[in-house]
Amino acid sequence: MKQQYRLWVIGAVAIFLVAAVAFTGKNSANAEQTLALEAPAFVRASADESTISNIGTFLSSEAGISAYIQTVNPIDLSQVRGEFRTIETETANYIIGSVAVPDHPEHFDVHVYVHTDGWILAYYLKGDATSKIVDVKARTIASTKLETIISIIAGALGETTTGLKYYDFRYPNATNILFVAEDYANGEDFTITLPSSYAYFERSWAVYDTYSDHVFRVNGVIMDPTWSGGNYDMYYGTLAASQLLPGISHRIQVDTDDDAYGALVITYRVQ
Repeated sequence: MKQQYRLWVIGAVAIFLVAAVAFTGKNSANAEQTLALEAPAFVRASADESTISNIGTFLSSEAGISAYIQTVNPIDLSQVRGEFRTIETETANYIIGSVAVPDHPEHFDVHVYVHTDGWILAYYLKGDATSKIVDVKARTIASTKLETIISIIAGALGETTTGLKYYDFRYPNATNILFVAEDYANGEDFTITLPSSYAYFERSWAVYDTYSDHVFRVNGVIMDPTWSGGNYDMYYGTLAASQLLPGISHRIQVDTDDDAYGALVITYRVQ
């Protein structure tokens, strides 16, 4: 057994420092990644609810985890239309459709909203586990499938992904998402303790393993996938709160195969 991880919050020592998450120890298999969550301007609630856009209302009913940017320049929709595998809705001002993730089956296609005002928002549906965004096939948590898709759309416009942010429409009060990755080559397991002072909205996982059926264990118990990748060797699922309780140490383990790679994903709020 290897690293011991413990979430902790740095106190607000300056007015601009809201919170930060770190770990004791370091995971050599891509370590940890923490993303801050922030709602895009067009879905933020205001004193006058009539100012919330219709698209914001639509996305709040359909979308789950998302990533987005707003470009400096207006968007010509004709420049991005060809990047969509399917188009669900198209108006003079925006397109909503799905874009294929390179080297992935259609199951991982990402829904994308592009508006002439410069908004590019990529999302999975609210019924999907957050861990679906982890690119376990690329063996990384440094970027996500959502970021990949925004890069494709932005690239067609000659734009970058500068200022990319994340938001989960299901959990408007969540402040962060934590990713911790592990692979067999670097020790196959780690332990983690979730602080009792935080609020937790979702616990999920993803794994890539070509040598056998997926194996992602929490405290020795094999997790059942929400989606089984078949020949694609990718799997992901969610955990019940009771399987990863705060305040106690938990052992996370990927399969003991040479190429096994997995990630634990936790959506939470710093209280």
